[in-house]
Amino acid sequence: MLPDLLLWLLPAAFVLHDAEETVFLPGWLRRNRDDLSRRFPRLSGRLLSHVAAISPARFAAMAAEELALLLAVTLYSVILHDYYPWLALFLAFGVHLVVHIVQWIAVGRYIPVAATSLAALAYCGWGLHVLVNSGFFTLREFLICGVAGCAVAAVNLWLLHALVGAAGRKK
Repeated sequence: MLPDLLLWLLPAAFVLHDAEETVFLPGWLRRNRDDLSRRFPRLSGRLLSHVAAISPARFAAMAAEELALLLAVTLYSVILHDYYPWLALFLAFGVHLVVHIVQWIAVGRYIPVAATSLAALAYCGWGLHVLVNSGFFTLREFLICGVAGCAVAAVNLWLLHALVGAAGRKK
């Protein structure tokens, strides 16, 4: 059995990280859009204009949906001791955090999400240590859950952005 603390810290780390992302990232993107477009022209087309146009309220709604999913999976894992769905989301969250660190390095200056990405990566490092030493999962299971979690997270994020984009066009 995995420690409940490990399991429940995932939604807590997510809330901390997404609070920073929701509060600070939309405005930062709007203020830095021209610079980012100039430095990263391939990424700046529709992607940057779409993300910069998301209001903090819509950003918060997207984060709330992701949190609801994370809470449901964590509760399921705590009650039934079926940890594969939780592991999938845990690994996807870790990948998400690493992407933010790479973005920070690429931009070359502080970006909103960097501080909480570092803090949450510390939790992920500890969690990975606990998971590996628990012997609960094989390397194959880690890989399958990691790929599945990233795929589920990517599809979920794509759907959320599609809904936000559609809602923005209906104004």
